[in-house]
Amino acid sequence: MRPEYLYYLFLSLVRLGMFATVTAYVPFLMSLGLSLGEIALVNAVYWAVVMLAEVPTGMLADGRGRAWSLKMGALVSFVGAALYMTATGLYSAMFAEAVIAIGTAFLSGADSAWLADALTRAGRAQTLRRAYATAGMWSGAIGIVGGIAGALLALQGYRFIWVVMMVTAPLAWALAHYRMNHMGEAIDPLTEREALRASVRALRSSPALRWVIVAAVLFGAVVSFNHYWAPYFERYGGQMGLAGIWTLMYGSLVVASWFARRLTLPLGSEARWLALALLLAGAGLMALPFSPWLATSLALVVVHELGRGLFAPLAETFVQHRVESGYRATYGSLQSFLGKGGFMAASLVVWLAIGGEPNTTDTIAKVWLSAGGMIVLGVAILYWFRPRGAQ
Repeated sequence: MRPEYLYYLFLSLVRLGMFATVTAYVPFLMSLGLSLGEIALVNAVYWAVVMLAEVPTGMLADGRGRAWSLKMGALVSFVGAALYMTATGLYSAMFAEAVIAIGTAFLSGADSAWLADALTRAGRAQTLRRAYATAGMWSGAIGIVGGIAGALLALQGYRFIWVVMMVTAPLAWALAHYRMNHMGEAIDPLTEREALRASVRALRSSPALRWVIVAAVLFGAVVSFNHYWAPYFERYGGQMGLAGIWTLMYGSLVVASWFARRLTLPLGSEARWLALALLLAGAGLMALPFSPWLATSLALVVVHELGRGLFAPLAETFVQHRVESGYRATYGSLQSFLGKGGFMAASLVVWLAIGGEPNTTDTIAKVWLSAGGMIVLGVAILYWFRPRGAQ
């Protein structure tokens, strides 16, 4: 099987388990007695643990193997899902979230590095953006299936949303173990320390790599939409209504990934499009609180999701064009460590800002207005300092 097909299948298995939780994740946490502020705190713990684990797991992926890291990510995700099945309150939810975060860190950096080197070994490095964008389309389609499946499971009880991950994670482990070994390993392997030193050198010497990290930090403000879209829209039809909205959201992501797949600009010259993606994500989020009708709200959700769908594949190719095989996974984890600081910071700010606020849609609207406005303002600055060309 061609390496990109293995990658799509592995990604689909991992994300099916994750997406099965999304429509009922916040209602599940609220059923445990958590407030909106505490939900933000749980997610801040997630991002903090991801950040702490990113660089060590990335170094291990370059030193011990990308497929080994993918297997560890699947295994730890299974454990996290099992812990969430038995969670009873804030602290048990935080612990389960931390375990899942470690699984995420093992996957982050290793997955994109595996694909980049597998395609390079096959002599098809020029198809990398197309492959990442196709992965985004697959992710969107799997997201729709998973979201609907999760909504149906939640009707039987919120805890059942974790069952899918407990099934798909072992399947992902088996795929990585039996089919993905050796295909996407570093062409010029380095030790863990050598990979870290090379990653730091690359970051210090490249203004373009520093620019995209700032963009990733700014992109972290979208996490407030992840937290609260379900309680905000649940009034329009309960769990099955959320499944419909989720289908619209991830259908938009498929469209955005399809568009990124068809772009013909040179690899590494995506800065303008990255700025546009951020602008769409921020403007859609900022305008949502002003929408008086469901139809216009859904249109703004589409705008927001189009921006998010464009950002990921363009950022991946922007970075992979500028890093070398031996330290790809470590650099990807280093970038994720720095970039996801935006997700953690946004979650902490929301927790502090709304700790005493009621669990209402007005509170959510205030959060989205502030987060979207910050993204739009940041895009104006980023665009001015954007890298020119693909160097």
